Amino acid sequence: MMLRQMNPAVAGLLCAVFGVLIMGAVLPAVKENIETISVFLTTLGLESEYYRVMLKAMGIVVVTQIAVQVCRDMDASSIAQRVEMCGRLALLGIAVPIFIELTRMAVDALH
Repeated sequence: MMLRQMNPAVAGLLCAVFGVLIMGAVLPAVKENIETISVFLTTLGLESEYYRVMLKAMGIVVVTQIAVQVCRDMDASSIAQRVEMCGRLALLGIAVPIFIELTRMAVDALH
């Protein structure tokens, strides 16, 4: 708190660096979970496209949350809101092809 009052830019940078260090510490566990999901989807016989979309979505969520928290730590709540909106739009963008494919499969099943 004292560092934020004396030098807000350094405090924000320190928060960002700390966030990156925490992510580095957690990544090995995340890698194990990703491998478990990959094996599970392979046993179900699903296409790798679904797996890639899911990984992209998880990555977007993580990066967005880190960016939002850094913005909030820097007292830039309006920028944080826009970062959240961009993250949501990115998720929507990668989900549209899957939605179209699932809709096509449902229509084909009805005919």
